[in-house]
Amino acid sequence: MARVQFLGTGNAFSPAGRMNALVLIDEKILVDTPPTLMPQLRRENISPAEIEHLLITHWHADHIFGFPFLMLDRHHVSDPSQERNLTVHLRPEGRELLESITELGFPGSVEKGTLSVVKWNENEITNLENSDWKFERFKVCHTPETDPHGYELTHSNGFVFLHTGDSGPCEEIDSRAGRADVILVEMGVPNFVESPHHHTPNDITALAERFPNSKILVTHNFASSELERNGFPKPKLSNSIMQLEDGDEMIISENGEIKFVNKNT
Repeated sequence: MARVQFLGTGNAFSPAGRMNALVLIDEKILVDTPPTLMPQLRRENISPAEIEHLLITHWHADHIFGFPFLMLDRHHVSDPSQERNLTVHLRPEGRELLESITELGFPGSVEKGTLSVVKWNENEITNLENSDWKFERFKVCHTPETDPHGYELTHSNGFVFLHTGDSGPCEEIDSRAGRADVILVEMGVPNFVESPHHHTPNDITALAERFPNSKILVTHNFASSELERNGFPKPKLSNSIMQLEDGDEMIISENGEIKFVNKNT
């Protein structure tokens, strides 16, 4: 069995009722480190030292600015003896960038030794150690300066979870979507915003029509939570498309069947 928790489902503007988009797999694999990372982990009673793998999609602040806080906690609170493993999976030059924002954020508070024990993996295909998952990283369509990528995650039972990263529609996503059991799409802007670097509601509807056998999940939502009335209302999408809320979980059985729960509602 595998468990995917959606600890946050909002875009960079943190719409009412949503923290920044964040995925946690089997309580030890993170995709990105948004600024809201620490309260998200605290809310789930997850120690930062329990995180063994971190997958970075791109360099925008709402996806990486929580990294210094993760390292600060591991250094002073959750793993001061540096006994726990952490592997950061990222693109070239990413190590220098993450080290620089950590030093900028907490100069003198996170010793170089803390970052030196991190394993930095730039491989595009990786079997995640001490895990039932492997990934292949692929380029997507987002702000080019951020070196944007998605992750095709495959479980040992054959289940395929496609995390498209923060992207607009692109051929790389379409080339993989047909074999994915679940596609996680970041819907950063409403339909009236013209941006090739983001999925709009109309783009997601079109994606679902092209790949009816894949379950589409929406995160990084520009709209407020369904429990809030402030901000943009949630767009109307097909019932086959699930607009995630903070606290949603996806449970994957050994035979690949999925069910969704939300313990916060």
